[in-house]
Amino acid sequence: HLSQRQIVSQAFGAFGDDVQTDFQQDKLQNVVDELPAFDEPADLPGWGKWEGDRKTPKWILKARANAEAQRKEAIASRQDRKLKHVVISERYDKKASKYTTTAVPFPFKTRADYERSIRTPLGSDFNSDKSHRDLTRPEVLTTTGVRIDPLSFTKTNSHPRKEGGISGVRKV
Repeated sequence: HLSQRQIVSQAFGAFGDDVQTDFQQDKLQNVVDELPAFDEPADLPGWGKWEGDRKTPKWILKARANAEAQRKEAIASRQDRKLKHVVISERYDKKASKYTTTAVPFPFKTRADYERSIRTPLGSDFNSDKSHRDLTRPEVLTTTGVRIDPLSFTKTNSHPRKEGGISGVRKV
């Protein structure tokens, strides 16, 4: 009869005994990879200092200090700095950016309304057939081959005229 602790140690023994330390090291490596890079200035012998002195110039020391301050600030401003068991990537993802928006889209007034509409599935897998058709039906239906008159604009009224419009159209 094995205890729960022995069963867990047997199951995860192949991954190493110190999984938490491994995770902390991986998290630290990810953080270091995402920090702003600092290129050490090229240090050519004989340029900007005496040859035999080998003293580091003040401008290089100042650049190193600025880079270190930027790195500390970046680490302090990370979202996962207080979360011990979480790694949050702060890299800009171009592929994911096309699915994000900077402002609330037109028909919605608040962010909560927009997110609620996204959460509601429209697919036929989640809704009955009639509900799916009602949810995905276009607002205006036209008959095939019918001419659609262009909108007209008057200076007295900044809104398009309601007369004329579309022939062979039915509102749903």
